[in-house]
Amino acid sequence: MPPVQPYHYGSHYSNSGTVLHFLVRMPPFTKMFLAYQDQSFDIPDRTFHSTNTTWRLSSFESMTDVKELIPEFFYLPEFLVNREGFDFGVRQNGERVNHVNLPPWARNDPRLFILIHRQALESDYVSQNICQWIDLVFGYKQKGKASVQAINVFHPATYFGMDVSAVEDPVQRRALETMIKTYGQTPRQLFQSAHASRPGSRLSIEGELPAAVGLLVQFAFRETKEQVKEVTYPSPLSWIKGLKWGEYVGSPSAPVPVVCFSQPHGERFGFLQALPTRAICGLSRNFCLLMTYSKEQGVRSMNSTDIQWSAILSWGYADNILRLKSKQSEPPVSFIQGSRQYQVTSCAWVPDSCQLFTGSKCGVITAYTNRFTSGTLILLFQPSEIEMESQVHLYGHTEEITSLCVCKPYSIMISVSRDGTCIIWDLNSETTGDIATVCDSAGGGSDLRLWTVNGDLVGHVHCRELICSVAFSNQPEGVSINVIAGGLENGIVRLWSTWDLKPVREITFPKSNKPIVSLTFSCDGHHLYTASSDGTVIAWCRKDQQRLKQPMFYSFLSSYAAG
Repeated sequence: MPPVQPYHYGSHYSNSGTVLHFLVRMPPFTKMFLAYQDQSFDIPDRTFHSTNTTWRLSSFESMTDVKELIPEFFYLPEFLVNREGFDFGVRQNGERVNHVNLPPWARNDPRLFILIHRQALESDYVSQNICQWIDLVFGYKQKGKASVQAINVFHPATYFGMDVSAVEDPVQRRALETMIKTYGQTPRQLFQSAHASRPGSRLSIEGELPAAVGLLVQFAFRETKEQVKEVTYPSPLSWIKGLKWGEYVGSPSAPVPVVCFSQPHGERFGFLQALPTRAICGLSRNFCLLMTYSKEQGVRSMNSTDIQWSAILSWGYADNILRLKSKQSEPPVSFIQGSRQYQVTSCAWVPDSCQLFTGSKCGVITAYTNRFTSGTLILLFQPSEIEMESQVHLYGHTEEITSLCVCKPYSIMISVSRDGTCIIWDLNSETTGDIATVCDSAGGGSDLRLWTVNGDLVGHVHCRELICSVAFSNQPEGVSINVIAGGLENGIVRLWSTWDLKPVREITFPKSNKPIVSLTFSCDGHHLYTASSDGTVIAWCRKDQQRLKQPMFYSFLSSYAAG
C-alpha cells in the first residue's frame, strides 16, 4: 500500500460512529453503540450530554472534532431523552449523564428545541450561507489546493474513487475496507467553482447600494420602502426572533380571513375531507370516500394529482352490508358482508394501498386488504372490479368505535371508542406526527390535549365552549408554525398554536352561530371549510387572496346512496 498523503482529520464529519454517538439513548442504536465499545458505554465526559459542549467542540475548541448534525436534530426529540434510564456514569464535575442538556432558549423542552431548530435550518441566514458548506462538502474546496487552504483534507481512503481492489495484501485490504466503513466517505465532487450565495431580500440590501447608482435610484428605492406598511403580529415565542407563522388562512402573520363561499344544504354533514386535487368533499355520517390517485410527473407539473378511481362506501344498513357507489345514476352495490357480531359503526380508507378499516359496535377493528380484479387501472372502475382479498381483526377497544382517522403521511391510524379510549395504530410509520384529542370537561366546556405520536402529552388547554370538531393546518414544517383549528358550539373557529397551545386567532361569521360539526383546511392551506349543524358549508380565505380560484365542493349526503 502506498504511503498515506498528509491530511487534517483522522475522523470524518459523517460516519456510523457519529450517528451512534448522538443516538446512544435510543434503542436499537444503544445496542449498536455497545457493540462498537466492547459492550460498555463511553467515558461519561465523552458521552453526548450537552448541545452547548458539542457545539463548542465541533465549532472551534477541538481540531479533531468535526461532527455534523444528523437529521434527527430536526425531527426527533426522543433521542435527546434517556427514556430507558441507561446508566451513562458520572462526569468529572460530579454531574450524572442523563438527558441531554439543551440551550437556554429551548426552555429544557426537547420538542421545542426541535421545532425552533427546524425553523433555524430554514432561516434566511442559513439560506444565504449554506453555499460555504456546499463548497466544502460537494464543491471546489473538497479537493486540491483549495481544500488545503480551507483546512478541509481528510484521510485519502475516505474520498470517492478509492480503489480498494488495487491493494494486493489481503490483511491491508481488509483493514482499509474496515477503515472506510467506520470513518465515513466523502461524496463525489459536484462543483469546480464557488457555489453562488442566495440573494437577500430587497429591503436588506439598501445599505449596500453603491454611490454610483445615482441619487434617483436611491430615492426611488427609499420611496418604495416607505410605501410598504410594516405589519405587526404576535411572535410565536417572545424570546426567539425570526420565527415564521406561515401563509395559511388564519395565520397570525396573514391578513384577516374573509368568507369566500357559503352554501346551505339542509342536512348535517358527517365530516369534510380535503383532496390533493384541491377539491373539498362533504360526506354524510355513514359515508366514506374511497380513492386511488394517479400522479403523472412531467405532464402538467411535478405535483399534479388525478383521481384514478373513486367510490362512496356506505354502511349502517339493517343487513350490515357495506355498499359501494361510483356513479350517481346507478344504485349502490354490495361490497362486504359484515357479520352480525361486528356491526359497523365507522370506516376509514387508506389511499393508494387499497386498505379499508371498519370499526364495530363491540370495539373490534377489522382491516381489509382489497384488490382490483382487472390487470391495469383505468379511469372509471365499476364497483364490481374491486374485491376484498383478506381481513384481520385488531383488538384493543372494549366499547363501540366512534371514529377512525387515517393519517397517510405519517402512516398511522387513530381509533376512538365511546369510553374515551384513543389507540394509535402503526401503518408502517417512518417519522413523527402530533395528535389532538378533545373531550367534554366535567365543569362544562371542552379539554383540548396535544400528544406526540408516541403518546407523550405536549400540552392541555381548557375551552369554555364545547369543541365540536378539530383540524390541523398543513403547511411545511420549518417555515411555518401550524395551528389546531377548533369548531365551537357557537359557530366560532378558534386557532391554537401547535407549539404551546396558545390561542392565536378567532374566525367568526356573524350570520351563523350554529355548532361547527366539521372543518378542514384545503391541501394548499389557502382555504378553510366549515360545516355547521344545519348543513351550511362556509369557506374562508385570506383577505388578500379572494381572487384565487376556490376549490370545487362536492356534497355526498344520505340521498346519494339511495339512488
